[in-house]
Amino acid sequence: MESSPPPPPPPPMETSKRRAAETASIASLTNDNSVLPIELIFFEILIRLPVKTLLKMRSVSKSWISRISTPEFVKAHLNFSANNREFAHHRVLSIRSGSHIHDDGHITRWRYFRTFSLYAILYGESPCFPVELHNFGVSYNVLGSCDGLFVISKTWYDNDIENLFLWNPSIRRLSKLPYSGIDVRKRRFAYGFGYIKCQNDYQIVEIVASKPSYLIADISVYSLRNNSWKTIQEFPSISLPENVKFVKGQLHWITGGGSGNNATWFNPGDEKFGNVALPIPSGDTFNWKLVSSSGNLCMTCDYRNKTDVWIMKEYGLAESWTIVGSIPKFVNKVVRPIFISRNDEILLQDVSGLVWWYVSRDDGSFDRPEDQTRCEYDRGSELNLYIESLVSPSSP
Repeated sequence: MESSPPPPPPPPMETSKRRAAETASIASLTNDNSVLPIELIFFEILIRLPVKTLLKMRSVSKSWISRISTPEFVKAHLNFSANNREFAHHRVLSIRSGSHIHDDGHITRWRYFRTFSLYAILYGESPCFPVELHNFGVSYNVLGSCDGLFVISKTWYDNDIENLFLWNPSIRRLSKLPYSGIDVRKRRFAYGFGYIKCQNDYQIVEIVASKPSYLIADISVYSLRNNSWKTIQEFPSISLPENVKFVKGQLHWITGGGSGNNATWFNPGDEKFGNVALPIPSGDTFNWKLVSSSGNLCMTCDYRNKTDVWIMKEYGLAESWTIVGSIPKFVNKVVRPIFISRNDEILLQDVSGLVWWYVSRDDGSFDRPEDQTRCEYDRGSELNLYIESLVSPSSP
């Protein structure tokens, strides 16, 4: 479900004052029964609680279970969490793979799934320890995420997909998806995942191409509401995307080898295709890559000595593309935006860790703060930002 981008995090002093004001406001409501019904007050308190606390409260009574489990409450809690100014319900999923060679020569491969608090990262809480999650093993990969749900694939040894799952790490629930009917073995494929507001449905788009042309051969769409797949009959003759991003209810990707003037979009709701204009680069680029943050379409442009980060401030308007960061890099240095705030501050992952970059308001230059974020995550991890939610992987 799409929500408007949250405003930038306030300074710690403002945070303390606002918390005190909220507490006083709730206290005044409880002392005056004529202001609001107690049921509404109860509801407003519950949507502010973290998922972990709500799960514990479900064991109190059947009436509490019914309150917290309704679609209306799940949606209200998600909207409040997504727009929380302190990002108290945002988390970073860290996936790290590796292997260990035993004395007898036997090799054990492993993959860790852990989660970190974005609030702890932004506000410098130290140490920022991880929370261990489901131990999937080395054959599982993340294909996409939306509203606290992740699309997980189980693959064979040659990376061919065997099964797909929907997973909510906050409520620790995993749901296996039915077979799409398309054999992806020995073929290239890409997946996108997002919320279709007009249908109140979470949908997965499976795009498959045949070798050696790599032109799209099949497209299928999975509906969580119907728990079924449908085949898209008509689509343009274009190349398979290398990376896809679900923004504004549409799946986006860049065709033409990672450069060009337009990105292709596909709307699974009405099965239409179209194009959205990309920014004009300042020179020859190695690679363009679409990213997303807070519901906005973003893009990185890699050059030899820097990476530019762009954001489309008003979706569909080419003139609204704005460069929000120009980050210097060294040879073989990985630069990946994790989060972009309303003030165009960039939480960036590179080989040195997680760092903030921001635009100087005086001369428009791009600066990096001296101190890095204090998050004890494993270097080289795959990081995914998500929101804690109660959304079920078995029903929208």
